[in-house]
Amino acid sequence: MKKTDKQQAAGDQCAKCGACTAVCPVYQVTGRESLTARGRLHLLSRLTNPASAVFGKIVSACLLCGSCLDACPRKIDTLSPLISAREQLPLSARHQFLEKLVARKTLTSPRLLAGLAALRQKLLHYLPETSGLWLKLALLPEDFSPEDTQPLLPAVQQNGVQPAVSYFSGCLARYLSPDISAATDFLSRRVTGSPLLIPGEQACCGLASFAAGSRKEAQDLARKNIAAFAGNALPILTSCASCYSHLRSYPVLLADDPHWRGQAEDFSARVREFSRFFLEAGLAPPVGPETGEPADTAGIFYHDPCHLRFGPEKIIDQPRRLLKNITGSPPLELAGGPHCCGQGGLFHIAHPHLSQQILAGPLAQFLELSASHVVTTCSGCLLQWQQGLGQAGLPDRACHLAVLLARIIRQKGG
Repeated sequence: MKKTDKQQAAGDQCAKCGACTAVCPVYQVTGRESLTARGRLHLLSRLTNPASAVFGKIVSACLLCGSCLDACPRKIDTLSPLISAREQLPLSARHQFLEKLVARKTLTSPRLLAGLAALRQKLLHYLPETSGLWLKLALLPEDFSPEDTQPLLPAVQQNGVQPAVSYFSGCLARYLSPDISAATDFLSRRVTGSPLLIPGEQACCGLASFAAGSRKEAQDLARKNIAAFAGNALPILTSCASCYSHLRSYPVLLADDPHWRGQAEDFSARVREFSRFFLEAGLAPPVGPETGEPADTAGIFYHDPCHLRFGPEKIIDQPRRLLKNITGSPPLELAGGPHCCGQGGLFHIAHPHLSQQILAGPLAQFLELSASHVVTTCSGCLLQWQQGLGQAGLPDRACHLAVLLARIIRQKGG
């Protein structure tokens, strides 16, 4: 394994000030210097052959949340050298390689995902609700059933109405929790008057592959998605914050491919983040008497996905404003501000104990808030909160922001 110029430069530029240690979720629960951006950059710039299993575990134990990059006074790229290191590691040095490989291949196989989704429904029917496996399989509450809207079809038009927005669902909303897709379609119809255009050929966004150091696999998935959404210039809405972040990065991922670079730039420019899209579109509840059971909207906690709050666009205020517009009340906040939930894509698979340690802090604070729900737009964060609340005996308290908004609007006569 050879040091790249980026790895060497990042290590040389680091002033060792410790700003990254103050914000790193992993360091906060372990206290290990080697698991900070500062520690990893030092190792990457100094080790001549960092290919041991110990080093593989060190470079694996990062959420890629971006908090270190956001806090760095020199704005050193702390993530690219780490991802490059993962890419260069031999298989023998990759921590929990088999488990992460299975997860990646599952995400990149639509047929396998569809089969697992069908198997999940059968298992949920027969398993007792008190079993641990039931809690893991019942990832989200079915508060908003797909049957509550018209069927989601990957067609150019439905009922003679031309779509105004296309939709990148992401793996969770497409296979395991179609209530998210249905709710997003319902909300989109309210602001555009037309159904979503959902290309059937779309694939996993590729973030898991990229984060694991499988650049070629991530590039192949990017090309599939660009091709799937070609043929029109519609905005591409996605209900997953992590998907949004990665879809927007396609021009960088395909920067060295002259055939796809321009197409990646056009694709990226069309991608729209969920909360900002509906806020700008003027989504609002209907005026009039409620037609269903009143929704408990006085105690909603919004969990910030790290990909949004540490991303270049800093999408923090928009989801809160959207929630206030629909519920009439600002969302509740944790002490000290937003916290990482510890899911981190494949991180929770490779480091389950660390993942749960990181979640423990915000979970305890959430329980003290006496909030009715936690909502978020990141698929991974949603699964993490659902599992944590399920273990705490509250399996129905986490849902996607789209599901909550759609439920409130429908109850108010929408």
